[in-house]
Amino acid sequence: MRSIIILMALLLAMASGTVLALPLEGSNENATVVIFGSSRTPVEDENVTLEILKVDVGLMGAENASYELVDQNDLIYTPGLYRPLSSGKQAVYFLTEWDSLFKLINVTPEGSNPIYINWWMTPNASNERIKIRYYGITDSSINSDEQMLVLQVSVENIGDQRINVTPFNFTLFDHWGWPYQPTLGFDAETVAPGTGTDRLLLGFTGLSPVFRPAALSYDYGTPEEMVIEFERDFVPLSDDLVYGNASASYVNDTSALAEVAAAVPLAQSANQTEEAVASAQALESKNDSIKLSDLEEKIAASKARLNAKMGELDKMNQGANDTATSTMAVNNSTATATSL
Repeated sequence: MRSIIILMALLLAMASGTVLALPLEGSNENATVVIFGSSRTPVEDENVTLEILKVDVGLMGAENASYELVDQNDLIYTPGLYRPLSSGKQAVYFLTEWDSLFKLINVTPEGSNPIYINWWMTPNASNERIKIRYYGITDSSINSDEQMLVLQVSVENIGDQRINVTPFNFTLFDHWGWPYQPTLGFDAETVAPGTGTDRLLLGFTGLSPVFRPAALSYDYGTPEEMVIEFERDFVPLSDDLVYGNASASYVNDTSALAEVAAAVPLAQSANQTEEAVASAQALESKNDSIKLSDLEEKIAASKARLNAKMGELDKMNQGANDTATSTMAVNNSTATATSL
């Protein structure tokens, strides 16, 4: 009964639209920028610690703009690729460090002043024992028949007893409230009180091409179920976390500070600026085998890898289905012989 109530609540919330958070948005006297969403894709190179971040952007009042993305360590990333979309939208691609948390995107429309937009806070949900955190889509692939999504999550034990965590603790819901179980995932873990997991990957394959993720549940269908509704719970970071001068409650809340590992003002001293530049140069040297101009090739390689993985999974599923069909035929034959 509880599960039905939760599904109905999800459907009503999505239908009403009253609790849906707006995309990130900023404007000046000339232009308006809307950040609709982002997703990540690993770079196909074992020698680097980079991934591709794709940001879906809408720009009104200007033909073009430049972009700067600031992470939790105040490293600044600039785009390596732009792909125009319809109706004034574009996909903007960045090369970023693995698992980066971002706090600010600076958009400067052509012939206009910069627009500073706070990034999204990482959604979380908790009860008396467990806190879960959702970091977004870290890999994806789609064709005319199906799509595949890989989500990134973490689990923290805030209770006083050990907990066991497996991929099947998680359930993904589409925009109609239909539940999906992971088909790929991490090894089961036992988490001690006061500790947490690293970031964990959840893979969902065989999804409809029109599938749209809407919510993620932990312990679905149990009295302790927790639900993160993506469009409701993705809210912008506070100015305190982005620009510094955080309140005492934030300073003492390590999970909140995990959203932005260092809430340092953007107006840095000369020494701080030099340190940030040095860090950026070290990052560039560390990953000098990847150039921004290679993004097209890297994106194509990632798509090929995911399509190959989907093909392997299809073969495995077909093999399992064939085995089940063969077993059923043998059982039916045995039952017929016995009845005779």
